[in-house]
Amino acid sequence: MKYNYLLIPMIFVSFFLSINCRYIQKRKITKSDSTFHQLEVGGIERSFIVHVGKGQIDKETTNTKPPLLIVLHGRLGSGLQVMEQSGFNVLADKESFIAVYPDGYSRSWADGRGKTPADRENVDDVRFLENMILYLEELYGIDKSNVFIVGHSNGGFMTQRIAAEKPHLFKAAVSIAAQLSKEVLKKWEPKSALSIAFMAGTEDPTVPYYGGYVRDGGEILSVEDSLERWKAWNGCTDSPTVIKKDERPDDTSLEIITYRACKNNTMIRLYKVIGGGHAWPGGIKLSIPKVFRGRLTQELDATNETWNFFKGL
Repeated sequence: MKYNYLLIPMIFVSFFLSINCRYIQKRKITKSDSTFHQLEVGGIERSFIVHVGKGQIDKETTNTKPPLLIVLHGRLGSGLQVMEQSGFNVLADKESFIAVYPDGYSRSWADGRGKTPADRENVDDVRFLENMILYLEELYGIDKSNVFIVGHSNGGFMTQRIAAEKPHLFKAAVSIAAQLSKEVLKKWEPKSALSIAFMAGTEDPTVPYYGGYVRDGGEILSVEDSLERWKAWNGCTDSPTVIKKDERPDDTSLEIITYRACKNNTMIRLYKVIGGGHAWPGGIKLSIPKVFRGRLTQELDATNETWNFFKGL
């Protein structure tokens, strides 16, 4: 599937020039309909990979606007790494959505804790992601009412920051091995309800489940305090439903805790991996030493369950 950036309406080009965000280049990476793109945002060239699901390609003449899924890598990761390891492209082909995998600045995100290279350099990652969504709307005709975001670790903290700061951009967000930080709470509070899910291991050696300080810096809430904060913001009033699962011999078990009676038909959910560590549950073998990673779990497939959460809203 090929696009020519020269066909982008001039009004779009003028808009991006006016906010110092210009289209740089696009090139094919593989034969799987994934393309490499760059934007200039605040004087910095930012890159991302876009995968257009095969189902969407087949429907391109029907005027159907596709959903968009943004996937944020962890610290020292990349868009290509999380694209290849997460398996979201397979789901995009099956479910007919567009997946985008942006690259953080110096392999990091300015998630608000003030400790990453991107934070220390005052990189405006919120603006980057917002402008990237605008760009994808113009180029691919995405459905802006069905934009989702998921991130792991540093990417999960970035997900929490942009969800608190700009909740109107998304229909839902999922943070994996990350929760709300104290610095984000000091600066931002969402002005609208947003469906949120956390996937977290109780024995995460890098991002402590019960709160405290992250290995690379910054004080964070516990996962369950983060859940309570989003419940309050979303005005959830019900008692939770709890599903328990322990089917694999991997020394972990799973509790899925869900609140459904929330404002604007939003939902709050926690996937509590008891005994789990700092991992992408269900399969991704992250290049993290075991001392920082902890125990892997097979009780939960984070890729499939993330999309099921989004799709069920």
